[in-house]
Amino acid sequence: MSGTVNKRVVESPDGAVLHRIAEQDVALAIWHRPEAAGLAAWLDSLPAERLPEGHFIGPAACVPARLAALCDLVALADSPERRALIDDIAGLARSFARRTGRPDIDLRLEAIAHDACWRFHRDHVGYRLNATYRGPGTQWPPLEHAARALKAQRRYRGPLNEFPRFAAGLFKGVVRAGTEAIVHRSPPVAGSGQTRLFLCLNEVPDDE
Repeated sequence: MSGTVNKRVVESPDGAVLHRIAEQDVALAIWHRPEAAGLAAWLDSLPAERLPEGHFIGPAACVPARLAALCDLVALADSPERRALIDDIAGLARSFARRTGRPDIDLRLEAIAHDACWRFHRDHVGYRLNATYRGPGTQWPPLEHAARALKAQRRYRGPLNEFPRFAAGLFKGVVRAGTEAIVHRSPPVAGSGQTRLFLCLNEVPDDE
């Protein structure tokens, strides 16, 4: 069964929780996923410059080939761990495409060692799915603290929730949820020595 933090945020170890994003009141569904065997240790062992990254818009069916090309660019040889990473991201992409009902997805895989998107914000998209494969995950304040976080930004010292590693968070953005969209941010990591590996899937608008 899905656990419920608030009727706007639902989370569960069952992947079916992502379907609940279709419910009118739900603005964020979090799937607490187990890691693929050995994947975390393998990713942690890679130098930052060998983390695959790139961006493309296209059919979900093309994701495995595109990701394989990104791995080749940073000289990641074929291995069970490389295949597990590709298969995992491709599975999320297929699930996301089914949710949006659109032929294409907008996929971004980033190696982040700076304070990318550190500001508390709402996403100006329809649907967005985030997952962090290495390093700390996306942060969001409890709903009752959202307005304070938006105002205070770096000065905010209130409570924060953080996606666990490998968790998949499916957001309704402002396009679909307006001001009910969930306020969140990327965790600040500049100067920490950490490099995150971050996946972002966006719904492709009709005019693209």
